[in-house]
Amino acid sequence: MVAYVGRRAVYVTLVSTGRGGLGDPETTQATVRGSFMIHHKDVTSTMDGEDDSAADSYALRDVPFVQYFHKGFALHGTYWHDEFGRLRSHGCVNLAPIDAAWLFEWTDPVVPPDWHGVINKERGTVVIVRQ
Repeated sequence: MVAYVGRRAVYVTLVSTGRGGLGDPETTQATVRGSFMIHHKDVTSTMDGEDDSAADSYALRDVPFVQYFHKGFALHGTYWHDEFGRLRSHGCVNLAPIDAAWLFEWTDPVVPPDWHGVINKERGTVVIVRQ
């Protein structure tokens, strides 16, 4: 992942994206590709899901620094693995907690002090996901 101000890179880190690689995110665990805007941020969130097999179901509490950019797809901190740079997620973009914290503070919409989250569909940092 590279964060830019204009054409200048200001932050670079490894991430883990969807296990489905370049597949269809509607039918696989791929990360959706395209240009989006961060519209919802939470300091922490519960994430859960059931896939085709019970072995692949998950329920994760207190996922840190969650930033939704398209439907249920989000950038977020990940405390349950450290395999950044590999396909690993169910479709979200997984970051190390320290990287997720930096990105959360850097992006819009801003979460005001003492708030847990914010929803704003009019203004948010652009997220471009490509291969």
